[in-house]
Amino acid sequence: MPRAFIFAFLFLAFGAGGAQAAGTDIGRPPIFGDGVACDARLLSWPSVWYGHFSGGIARYAPNSPSAFVDWHDDKLCFPSRRECLHWQHAERRLYHEIKGDWTCLPLR
Repeated sequence: MPRAFIFAFLFLAFGAGGAQAAGTDIGRPPIFGDGVACDARLLSWPSVWYGHFSGGIARYAPNSPSAFVDWHDDKLCFPSRRECLHWQHAERRLYHEIKGDWTCLPLR
């Protein structure tokens, strides 16, 4: 059993090291159709805006006290404030039943 833990640790340790080296040139990978994974050091845009959205919807079953909650907490980067606000507006329209938090902050 301890041997399995050692192999798992080595796999995770070397796997994370390889992922870090491969992540130095990300270009502009799309995520959810908008924005990119947020690491401003790797983005070549003149300005970088950090977008954060959290919110959700709740679905209630008839004659049941429980609810299904679909909660979203997304953090993406955008090249302009306008694109960040547009993304947040679309997310707020989809996930409006449970209020969360949203913001667009300039990173540079």
